[in-house]
Amino acid sequence: MRCPKCNSENVGVHDRNVSPHRTRMRCNDCKHRWNIPDDEVDSDTAKPQIGMSLEEFRDKHDVEFIITKTLTKLDKNMVYEKSDLVKMSGLPYSAQGLTAILESKKEYYGKISGKVYYSHPDTIKMLKEQAKLN
Repeated sequence: MRCPKCNSENVGVHDRNVSPHRTRMRCNDCKHRWNIPDDEVDSDTAKPQIGMSLEEFRDKHDVEFIITKTLTKLDKNMVYEKSDLVKMSGLPYSAQGLTAILESKKEYYGKISGKVYYSHPDTIKMLKEQAKLN
């Protein structure tokens, strides 16, 4: 069975008896959920997922992991303010250690007129070389 959204084979039963004769499936890669008739559930995917993977746990609770994951996906052609970056990460501004973690990722940011901007490391390097950022 494949995920209808991302086509991954990494799927499993999320919940049984969602409605009569229906099973809730979940893609372990893109987290998409969908319902299928019970008779379409094959034996390989019939085991419900119990608990969460280490990556799921870190995606939910590890601020540094979430920020690093967000930073590594930055577009080379875009420059972001801190508020944009925090929104992209899905973290609240009150997340413990957020500011310190962002400040430790020096290759991803530069300053101009006291304002901090974030981007892909290649973009930051280029802007610093052009004296647009310091």
